[in-house]
Amino acid sequence: MRKKLTSLLLCLAMCAGSVLMLAACADDKDNTTTAPTGVTDPKVEMTVEQLPQVDMDGAVINFAIAETDGDGFHLRSIKPDDEESEDTVDMAVLARNAKIQQYFNCEIDVAHYENNSLNAAIGAQLTAGEEGYDILAARQYDDVQLALRGVVYDLNMLTVDYPDAAGYLNMDADYWAKSYNDALQIGTGRYWITGDLCLRYSGGYYCYFVNHTLYNEKLAEKYGNVYDLVRDGKWSLDLLAEMAPSLWEDLDGSEKTDTGDVLSIAQPVWDNANGLSISSGVVYSYRYEDGSIDLTFVHGNTAIEKFMKAFYQLLQADGVHDYGGDYQGAMKKLVANEATFASGRLNQAELYLRDMDDNYGILPNPKLSADQPNYISSIHDGVQLYGINNSCTQVPYAVLILEAMEIESRRTVRPAYFESAVKIKYSRGSDDADMIDLMDATIYSDFVYVWQFSAEMKGLGDWMRANVKTAQGYNGVKRQQKTWENGLKEIMDKIKELEASSAV
Repeated sequence: MRKKLTSLLLCLAMCAGSVLMLAACADDKDNTTTAPTGVTDPKVEMTVEQLPQVDMDGAVINFAIAETDGDGFHLRSIKPDDEESEDTVDMAVLARNAKIQQYFNCEIDVAHYENNSLNAAIGAQLTAGEEGYDILAARQYDDVQLALRGVVYDLNMLTVDYPDAAGYLNMDADYWAKSYNDALQIGTGRYWITGDLCLRYSGGYYCYFVNHTLYNEKLAEKYGNVYDLVRDGKWSLDLLAEMAPSLWEDLDGSEKTDTGDVLSIAQPVWDNANGLSISSGVVYSYRYEDGSIDLTFVHGNTAIEKFMKAFYQLLQADGVHDYGGDYQGAMKKLVANEATFASGRLNQAELYLRDMDDNYGILPNPKLSADQPNYISSIHDGVQLYGINNSCTQVPYAVLILEAMEIESRRTVRPAYFESAVKIKYSRGSDDADMIDLMDATIYSDFVYVWQFSAEMKGLGDWMRANVKTAQGYNGVKRQQKTWENGLKEIMDKIKELEASSAV
């Protein structure tokens, strides 16, 4: 029998970083520009109308946006190209913008760069202090380092530079990704923030998809409801390895797993290897109260060895096939009823699973083992980060617009995305919505995890992806220690230079 939602809430109460559910709010009866009926998140009570109604006198708030992965997520988060789009998510975004523009008497506009990186597309222009952009919508993977070039405004300076606007930004609100934003803190400065405005944040959770038909046929009798495995704390890499052999069908009689078989797990090993390390308890760095960072990744972090051993064993199990970076190929196996589980990111449901209707489910990344106290979730490195351009001449307006867009994204865009794109009944409650709430409540990040793909960190993130496939891969941690320590020192030295120049 399906456990009640209280079972999930008990689970959430045990998780680090869990959040309280907000009370449902009354409908905004005067609003004529909201998203379609049925996709407003009932857990949210904050509305744009609770912000100061500042008349911006027609000011244009310009976003500079770098695209990622060719899927349009970054542009779509801010302002879809097609203003006549009938896509439910696009309609919600456009309605959000219309409401905000009317309330503040302003215009939201974008400069869109197909290049994957703002750093590459306009880095030199930003460094030269050229005006034209108010808000930088950057990609974490390779744009976080823009802050070290002095082109991003320190939001911690709002109270000094713009005391009247300091209250515009409520960084403790649920619509901002607090734990992630805390990890983004650079020295004493806060340059980048993210949250529900970013569709890549809402869709960037690393997760597993389950084919309900195959699970119910092959596993339900022995293991019970798959969602209850999560609620009961049993969902783990160890459990997956135990399940795998009974799910495999060696169709060609080769006695080895290949893509022609019915697989237990279609398991790409690419960026999700980094996400799985987090869910298995790997900590990349620790921040001390004085702002210094310890590279925990190489300093006695036995979780790395445990994770890499467990994941390697999973890859060797019957019926588990490594798809590398071919997420589409892995998802096709799930859709074709030829894989019980597939590993990926939540946004890939929209890209590859739309034809499955109710036949797939969403599960958080597994724990290392059932003994691990809590589930831990993480976000794809393509997440969009928001920063105010240092040459912005209307900082208070830009900050207020960001806050308003976050509020309305949590109310309308995020649930529209889950219901329309991911195809779960999020606002009305479902098992899959419970799983998303669990992931949302247990998001973890740290400074080095955010910076692992920066030029300074000399390929730490790519090292994980490559070495997790080898039996003794974890042995390379110590060999790389000096390289990564030097990389972290380089970042911290640049931060000190940045802080020194800002103090002048």
